Amino acid sequence: MNSASQIVIDALQETINNPVHSEEKIAVYFSSDYRQQVDGKHLNYDEFVKHMALLKTKTQRMTVSLLSIVAEGDTVFTHHQVNVEKSKGGNSLFEVLAHYRLSSDQIVSCQELTRMISGENGDRDLGSRR
Repeated sequence: MNSASQIVIDALQETINNPVHSEEKIAVYFSSDYRQQVDGKHLNYDEFVKHMALLKTKTQRMTVSLLSIVAEGDTVFTHHQVNVEKSKGGNSLFEVLAHYRLSSDQIVSCQELTRMISGENGDRDLGSRR
């Protein structure tokens, strides 16, 4: 597996699967110049960190299941699912298609499409909620 793929896999495990919010771990994997577009919404690095912090307060656990990953050079594409166990009960399942770009062993951008497969209607924005 190429190192860009492993960086993305590690980032998903450390920032999503880990139930504890850690700005330090985010900083390991994501450039301070990071930009993300999720379902038409734009987040910069600080907004992404806040987004992840908010998700950790609303969820008990999030688990990524990687369905496929393809990498070439500094570009990585993933198709994965995220199972969300909410703090107040209930689950949601999301399908994610993501295109990552890396530079200097950090993720600098992500263009993502997120689709809720199951869950409450109010959870549809979890991929970009701020």
